[in-house]
Amino acid sequence: MRPIRLALLGLLLGTAVQAQPAAPPTQPAPPAQAPPADNSRLDQMLARWEKEMGTIQSLATEMTRTTVDKTWGTTETYVGRAKYVKPNLALLEMQKKDNPQVFEKYLCTGTFLYQYVPASKAIHVHELPPPRPGQAPGDDNFLSFLFGMKAEEAKKRYDLKLVKEDQWYVYIEVTPKLAVDKSDFQKARLVLNQSNFLPRQIWFEQPNGNEISWDLPKAQSGVQIDRNEFAPPQQAPAGWTMVRVPRAEAAPNPNNNAKPTVVRPNDK
Repeated sequence: MRPIRLALLGLLLGTAVQAQPAAPPTQPAPPAQAPPADNSRLDQMLARWEKEMGTIQSLATEMTRTTVDKTWGTTETYVGRAKYVKPNLALLEMQKKDNPQVFEKYLCTGTFLYQYVPASKAIHVHELPPPRPGQAPGDDNFLSFLFGMKAEEAKKRYDLKLVKEDQWYVYIEVTPKLAVDKSDFQKARLVLNQSNFLPRQIWFEQPNGNEISWDLPKAQSGVQIDRNEFAPPQQAPAGWTMVRVPRAEAAPNPNNNAKPTVVRPNDK
């Protein structure tokens, strides 16, 4: 499920962007690197960040994701959009910038995650585990840092460092402390808008050294979104299949050659 968590990272990152009007179009993009700065204001900034996060009810945003593969020396760019309605309805659609026929689509209904896989013409259906008592949805990975985690909890789970402030942005470096988080990323940088203390950009480095950055220059919060957009597909498109993917904790022994179950069209 790690690739799905990383995809949803970008998706739910959008739920935290710009609850207030966007910055002027002349505002520059965050630079690739940021010089050191004093950390004395970090607690104050995290408190405001937590407050702003709690105001989001719905959001529609455009996004760009860039992946740098250090092994093969390649750079891949996807562009797309995301929509979100609190607490757990989300939609992410991305197309490869130089080849729109290559696309990704994730639909979260709160109970299931539908992952569209064009290469195999299949929709993978992942049942989302219910949160444990006292646990917020997504509390087992970096998603919760971006959406719903309290500032004090974030400081316990991650090493956070304020690396820079300027008139437009605040830059916070994030390093995981727990093994489960280190399996997703080894370091990250979160860029917050000074105007509203909500994310503008995130960059993170995977354990294999590859780099992924999400850029969210334009977003609208508080927008009216038809909940029907998050309705689960009743059937696969012509030529496609729906495949139920076993939950990780209930996955069969890999030695028994079990195959995923094909989902009936009316299966949700």
